[in-house]
This record gives sequence, structure tokens and C-alpha cells, in this order.
Amino acid sequence: MTGRSSLTVAALCLLLGACASQAPLSNQVLIQGAWRAEFEGQAMTLVYSVSDVTVREFGISFPYEWIDDNHIQLNAMGQQVVSQVEFETPDLMRQVTDGDVQVLERVR
Repeated sequence: MTGRSSLTVAALCLLLGACASQAPLSNQVLIQGAWRAEFEGQAMTLVYSVSDVTVREFGISFPYEWIDDNHIQLNAMGQQVVSQVEFETPDLMRQVTDGDVQVLERVR
């Protein structure tokens, strides 16, 4: 192997190693963005920022906060609701609230 080939192989190995060793994104990062869901037969778009969720169709926002790595607490009109947040993929989120499961798909 020539010097140039060895250098190219070494660079590729370093690049692949760096990509493979990156930690997966946290739920706090994955939740951000627009999500499509259906509530009681009505399709809605929820837009999550770092600290608020906005129901796009109604133009209303509610604050939320992370209480641990997998649970958010939403303050909706004086009611506090805790939901477990799981990501099957970066584009498919499942929220479980009081045993009810809601599946949301990322809007691109």
C-alpha cells in the first residue's frame, strides 16, 4: 500500500469511527418540531419548541417541561398532565397519558 492509500484508509477509519461513536439524540431534542396527530377523529399539528407546544390549527400554546428523560408535564389551562414520551423512530413518537396511547408522526 502506498503512503497516499494508507493515509486515505486511515482518514476513512477515523471518519467512520467518529460517526459510529456519536451518542443518539435525546428525547428533549427529538421532540422539537411539528407532529401530526389525531384527537377524537380530528387531525391536528402540534409544534413542540424547547418549552411550549402549539396546536397549530387553534393557534394556542401550552408550556411543558421535562420531569425526567422520558416524561413531560404539560400545563394545559390550569390542568397538569404527565405523559410518557417514547420514540420508535426519529419520525414516530408515542405518548402515553393515563394509559391512553397517542401516536404522532413528524411533519416534514
